[in-house]
Amino acid sequence: MSWRLSLLCFLPINIDNDFSKCHAFREDSFRCSFGSLDGFTTSIEGYEQKIRKRMREPQWFYLHLWKDGEIVGQLEFKTFSFKPDFGYVHLVYLCEQVRGLGFAEQAQAYLENRLMEQGCKGAILSVSRENGRALSHYEKSGWTFLKPNPKHPQTDFWQKTFV
Repeated sequence: MSWRLSLLCFLPINIDNDFSKCHAFREDSFRCSFGSLDGFTTSIEGYEQKIRKRMREPQWFYLHLWKDGEIVGQLEFKTFSFKPDFGYVHLVYLCEQVRGLGFAEQAQAYLENRLMEQGCKGAILSVSRENGRALSHYEKSGWTFLKPNPKHPQTDFWQKTFV
């Protein structure tokens, strides 16, 4: 199967059918970010309820990334943050089998376009200092270090101003 030349489809999460995927993606993301699952259970408390509530609010986006009828990733972002006119990216996740094939660039372009449509001039995210793959992608994609994240000592805030 040739994944490299294909496009992703971005669809709102169907929480009733696909919450198990959301949970699994969050778990893998946590492991990639911190090297273990220590603290994961606490971090995921109330996750399904948060998604259900936030999906009813227009400033929140919870999307699955589909390719050839299969969910291969997830985006979570909102149109506001602690920095005026900047959105906040909560999750950019790709399944292992599609990492490194150009889909991260498609996902980033999608979320940037959606945030710009909503009037955002940029975005902020928090990334673990130990997640080398993510840091490399963000640096290549024009994200820059903003400041340490005071709530999570292993993570930093990064920002990207949209053109």
